[in-house]
Amino acid sequence: MDVPFQSIENSTAATKKAKKRTKSAGEELNVKNPKQSKNNPRTDSKPAKFTKSTKKFDPPNPNGAKSKKLISKPDDKGAKNQWKPTEKVEDWKKFKKEKQELKVKRVKARTKDNFDRIQQAKKMGERVRLKTLKEEDRNKIINQLHSLLKGNYCKFVLAHDTARIVQSLLKYASKIVVQQISQELIPIATSMLQSKYGIYCIKRLLKYGDDDIRSSVIEQMKGYTVKLASHVVSAPVVEFAFSNYATPTQKQFLTQEFYGDLYKNSKDANVKHIRDVYRDNENMKIATLSACKANIKKVLNKALLDSGLVQVVLSQYLEECSVNDRAELITELVPHIVVISNSKEGSKAAMQCIWHGTAKDKKVIMKSLKEHLIELAKHEFGHRTVICLLDSVDDTVLLHKIILTEILSKAKDLAVSEYGRKVLLWLVAATESTIFHPQFIKELTSGKETSSSKKPAETRRNEILQYSCNSLLNLVIEDTKFWLSNGSLALEMAAIIKAGSGDILKETLSKVVETILQPDWKIRDTDKEVIGIEDAGIHMTLKKLAQHDKVALEQGKATFGATLVDALSSDILTSWLKVNRGCFLLVAVWENSDDTVQGKLKLLLQPHLSLLKKQKTSGANILLKKM
Repeated sequence: MDVPFQSIENSTAATKKAKKRTKSAGEELNVKNPKQSKNNPRTDSKPAKFTKSTKKFDPPNPNGAKSKKLISKPDDKGAKNQWKPTEKVEDWKKFKKEKQELKVKRVKARTKDNFDRIQQAKKMGERVRLKTLKEEDRNKIINQLHSLLKGNYCKFVLAHDTARIVQSLLKYASKIVVQQISQELIPIATSMLQSKYGIYCIKRLLKYGDDDIRSSVIEQMKGYTVKLASHVVSAPVVEFAFSNYATPTQKQFLTQEFYGDLYKNSKDANVKHIRDVYRDNENMKIATLSACKANIKKVLNKALLDSGLVQVVLSQYLEECSVNDRAELITELVPHIVVISNSKEGSKAAMQCIWHGTAKDKKVIMKSLKEHLIELAKHEFGHRTVICLLDSVDDTVLLHKIILTEILSKAKDLAVSEYGRKVLLWLVAATESTIFHPQFIKELTSGKETSSSKKPAETRRNEILQYSCNSLLNLVIEDTKFWLSNGSLALEMAAIIKAGSGDILKETLSKVVETILQPDWKIRDTDKEVIGIEDAGIHMTLKKLAQHDKVALEQGKATFGATLVDALSSDILTSWLKVNRGCFLLVAVWENSDDTVQGKLKLLLQPHLSLLKKQKTSGANILLKKM
């Protein structure tokens, strides 16, 4: 049967369209289900209806060059669309040689006429750094190297390879050579401070140069202080120079540049604080504070607050700015409270943030401190921030949860630290003038008068004492010998005992008495051991405990004297009467106890009167008179 031509044509077209649809559907299916590939077959046994062609594809090569064999590697999505050449370089030595020649060619283009000089200097610089090199040979090489580089140091200090050579020269060279090098480098000190390689040469000039060189380097910073303090590369070096080598006058002049452009090129020896700028002209106050705020923001935006210079400016600005400006700045500073607490002026700024911050700000401060609390509490200036926090936060429940718990868990670690013990003692003896400097107490008192705290100070301190006192007394009970191992720890223990009350106080005093009455109880004093009762620091502490008995009796608390007299044995009493400080301790107990305790002590001493009369010490004579 003949089929019309039109039908055949239509059938052929339909077949082509069906094939096209089949191909498209197959590709679409493969894209939607990339895991269904050769390496990841379908889970069912029925073969796929549409499969992608496995015919290899050779990419076109219009240049007529030999085609490279390519392999496909699945990408992260599973599609095979990444091509990699499999052809290997046959002659690696030739390839490396060409790469090295290209590198040398680029260096020559960069260094121009100095290429040979730099290569020679590098070899000599490597020898200078050798630790096994003799001093005579090193000096000889240094002189040759200096002669080679003289007049070109300005070009070499800004490059990574040659800057190391200059650093070695500044470290090992004589003062004369360092002086000659500095004469070339100091004029470009500002550029070096902003170079990530030049800053190391500046640090070497400050470290190994004499006072004239250091002063000249710092003088070059004038006029650019704000720019350098807010530059990521130069800021650490500016801080290094300011904190370690700048004179008081230089520190004053560098600080002035933050007050505004007025002091960028001219300095005033009478301006030591930001308030001195507008002391005689109140109209300048707004403009000065606005300029200072803008300069602080430049530093704050780059989080470069770990600088004594910046912290001085912060402290002064927070004292003088308006309430709104202070609140705005405190909100930005609270996450950085740990960083700004590493200097005296920085701790003042941190204390301003605590005093004038909102409850939310104080919560952020406590959370940011928690991770670094112990290290900060043991810091020379950081402990001031921690004490201010303990003295100013109204929410003592949150304070106990975040801060006090951490302090109490590391109490023994803090107790052996010079500054950590002050944080510990603030919990039980806040504002005690015999422990804390009166100026510091005055500073805290004046700060609280203008702070945002609403709870009375006495109420806050009593709440903190309730949270901490029993925990500290338990530490004394658990390891009494630790707290009686030296005079400093013993004084801390005495402060804790004075703050205690109730049955736990009785138990603590019993443990203390039990320890000091042990016949073999000795204290190591430098290279030798002495009987515990004869140690000066321990003796002073025990006397303070006995003297506190008068206050304890008025408060109805257990007393040290009564506990000691009840536990004294005849043997221990005999050994104590032979020691001057032992007699004086018994005198202190007698003078500060009630009649009952005095009667018991007199009965104990009666059998030993003959021994007491034989002693020629002043303590024995006084005790005998009391009898």
